[in-house]
Amino acid sequence: MTMARKAISNKLRFEIFKRDEFMCQYCGSHPPKAVLHVDHITPVKLGGDNNISNLITSCSICNSGKSATSLNSIPKSLKDTAKAMKQKEAQIKGYNKVMQEHIARVESDAWRVANMLLHTFGEPLNSINSNHFRSIKIFIERLGLYGCLESVEIMAIKNIRSEQKAFIYFCGICWNKIKEHENGKS
Repeated sequence: MTMARKAISNKLRFEIFKRDEFMCQYCGSHPPKAVLHVDHITPVKLGGDNNISNLITSCSICNSGKSATSLNSIPKSLKDTAKAMKQKEAQIKGYNKVMQEHIARVESDAWRVANMLLHTFGEPLNSINSNHFRSIKIFIERLGLYGCLESVEIMAIKNIRSEQKAFIYFCGICWNKIKEHENGKS
């Protein structure tokens, strides 16, 4: 026998959201990324009611995916949720460390390329134009250190007298290498 669905009041809905910390108890999604619903743990179709112990916060995706299926187990406890959050925090810290190391490596590699360019012009080392330095960092990201150093060597062979023209020529070499790589020719 199917029970008639009784509307959940806005007050009860808000209490469920508060209890569940405005987070989908199935996947962890939360606003603004997700639209939250109140879901019946035991569906009304299978005899569930609007008792607070039978209601849970669910994102629209999980709620529509679950449909009228009963759960075999109650969602994660707060302890399990806290453990998952700690694991997520550890992953974020690890990711941030890797990204900081990456940024430092790109910066260091960019200075190697910049100093090689400056040496070609007989300029004092570490005195490169900030816009040029940003361009070099982009090329390091796309071509790697050795692709950029090779581009400096190719540019130096041309023996261009103007520093600005030589840098433009260096950039052209780098962009050509990037295009070749993207077209699968390297």
